[in-house]
Amino acid sequence: MRLLCILPLAALSGCSWMFGDTFDNRALDYLEAQESPATQVPADITLNTYDRYPVPDVNGSQDLADEFIIPVPDPIVIDETDTGSTSLSEYQSYDLNPRIEKDGAGTEVLRLDTEFAISWAKVADAVAGTDLKMTDLNRSLGIYFLELPNPDAANDDRSWWAKLWSDPVEPTLTYELKMVNAGEGVYVSLLQDAETLADTVTTRSVLTQVRDQLTQ
Repeated sequence: MRLLCILPLAALSGCSWMFGDTFDNRALDYLEAQESPATQVPADITLNTYDRYPVPDVNGSQDLADEFIIPVPDPIVIDETDTGSTSLSEYQSYDLNPRIEKDGAGTEVLRLDTEFAISWAKVADAVAGTDLKMTDLNRSLGIYFLELPNPDAANDDRSWWAKLWSDPVEPTLTYELKMVNAGEGVYVSLLQDAETLADTVTTRSVLTQVRDQLTQ
């Protein structure tokens, strides 16, 4: 066992002997460094030089302060007009101009004349002020999920036997109130699912409630 321990030590000593200064700790070499003389150039040539890391003059007799104050950078002044940030007063004064229109396909949509971030927050407040039940939301997709009555449940004219042997009609359905950027504004539409538009009656009812809240 002693022989095994001696062999690695001998190997390390051999490495130091073989590679010389390669493994020397030269962290303190700067203490022995000498200042190099200035570069000599012909008399008709002038070098535009400067000290990259100048050492400031220090008054050795200067008294130190009683308390050390940690230096901190000056505070940054932010101009809201340059950064596009919105204050509370500006948020409240935005004119959404909400109105129900028809898009190119003839589908009724609620149009707003503000950027998406403002419209998203305003519509959330509007939905909260109605009797609509919001169950979830996804801001990245621009969707508020609403639980609304199922039109088929109110118009279920199936016979007693048909109702007995078939699945019951759900009293409510989850709709998607979707917001999409459109030029300088936002379009709000109602979908029954990700690929199906809601019926005209339900769409007009929901969008009208949201619009009325936005105009208050």
